[in-house]
Amino acid sequence: MLMCMCMLIKRAHILFDVHLWTILTSLAEAKKTSVAKLVRDAVAEKYTRQDELATRRKAIDNILKHRPTPAKGRIDYKALINAGRRY
Repeated sequence: MLMCMCMLIKRAHILFDVHLWTILTSLAEAKKTSVAKLVRDAVAEKYTRQDELATRRKAIDNILKHRPTPAKGRIDYKALINAGRRY
């Protein structure tokens, strides 16, 4: 979860149907927080998580691109270590 101790300076006006509002208020009461905080946390989780996953995918792709192809048969560990030292 994204934690930000920054001042809230932007406002959004959101309309909910009665059913969803009931769920949100019940959940907020159970968690001892506000509906606004629930919505902010949900938005942060949904949209910042996508950025995190994209960054992780890119890092994994870079690792796999530089990894030597697996050897068939015996593994030459000395060559493998030396290959790793080049990066």
